[in-house]
Amino acid sequence: MKRALTIALCLLVVMVLATGGTQAAKTRLVLQTHWSDFQLEGVVDENGKLVSKGLRQYVEEYMKLKPDVEIELQSVPMEEYLQKILVSRSAGVSPDIYIIRSLWGVQLEDSGIIESPPPALIEDVKKNYVPAAVEGATINGKIMGIPVEVGNYCLVYNKAHLAEKGYKAPPNTWDEMVDMASKLTVRDKTGAITRYGFSFLAGWDSAVVHPFLGLLWDMGGEYLSPDYKKSLLNSPEGIKALEAELELFRTGGTDISGSVWEFPQQKVSMIIMASWYENSLKQGLGADYEKVVGVAPIPKVNKNINAMYTFFATVDSGSRHKKEAWDFLAWFTAEETANKTTRLGDLMVETIGSVPARKTDLENHPKDLQDLYTKTFIDELKNAKHEPNMAQAAEINTILMQEIVEAWHGSKTAKQALDDATKKINAILAEYY
Repeated sequence: MKRALTIALCLLVVMVLATGGTQAAKTRLVLQTHWSDFQLEGVVDENGKLVSKGLRQYVEEYMKLKPDVEIELQSVPMEEYLQKILVSRSAGVSPDIYIIRSLWGVQLEDSGIIESPPPALIEDVKKNYVPAAVEGATINGKIMGIPVEVGNYCLVYNKAHLAEKGYKAPPNTWDEMVDMASKLTVRDKTGAITRYGFSFLAGWDSAVVHPFLGLLWDMGGEYLSPDYKKSLLNSPEGIKALEAELELFRTGGTDISGSVWEFPQQKVSMIIMASWYENSLKQGLGADYEKVVGVAPIPKVNKNINAMYTFFATVDSGSRHKKEAWDFLAWFTAEETANKTTRLGDLMVETIGSVPARKTDLENHPKDLQDLYTKTFIDELKNAKHEPNMAQAAEINTILMQEIVEAWHGSKTAKQALDDATKKINAILAEYY
């Protein structure tokens, strides 16, 4: 009996050690992204049933296929993400995988933080992604990741509000939009705006800088010199572009308190917004979505042009599991499903509502990419121009945002704001170019 008990205890010890050994051998990856809410967890119906998968469901699918791999998801607010990457690296606790804005690429590559993909994935990117996305993922002449999405901008408008004021179509020109915005604006007895004809969004660099860049390029201006050595923002074209925005404030079509986020509550009639906003609109507007939402090209001054940005997935150069990290990304972004789409493409189109960067995903999601919201964004890709990937781009864009907002507040003229932005930006560029 004693001998049998000893044998049983020995077997138990062996089993515990074996289990512990298996767990110790498991590869743990940390995937960090700015996505949150339904983008991570998926979209559910009123009964709580999953109707569209989020990133978590795809990660769980991979872990079932690869039981020796465990993937943890970390969500970081967009406005904190770059700083989080830099701080984590200095603290020695970096994740393995990032999904980052290409605008940060030069800073992260110069700092040695991000890893270029293996040769096979680089060739896959060159062959299978739209040129604008390849450009976005190219940092200092090298492809530094796998394009996740391309983002461009259109005018999103409330069809019911326009019809209420007798408008049969959205504005085609910037002057038309300024005029319509003032007429669509509703005020209470005190003069405070209760419904905006048009809204920007102060405090978020993309919502400030990208619409301005579209106008700047429309006017024939440029952000930077071709060698990136100096800012060209305070050119006559740049000043005219900012003056065009200020007309919306001067004529009463908006004010500094307006927010693009109030569109789903029908407190805003027109915004300039990106393609990924679709699912937020659907969730916010519910049954009213189709009768409310309209999408059109951004009203032009001279020509239709809109700013474009890219996000790409990449691996931390200090990761202990680079191969496993790139293997997951290859499965997620390049392996085709039975529908000839990728899992990333399905997530971008069916859940997040963004425009995918891979050609097969663009071709094989006709129902979603040709719907009332996304079709115009796809059509307007031909008129999109990518924001420049330059050193310290996040800092530079923040400076430009702050100076534009100063002009919105009326604290500076368009020329003063852009002169000040140019001076500050040139001081940064001189350190790197």
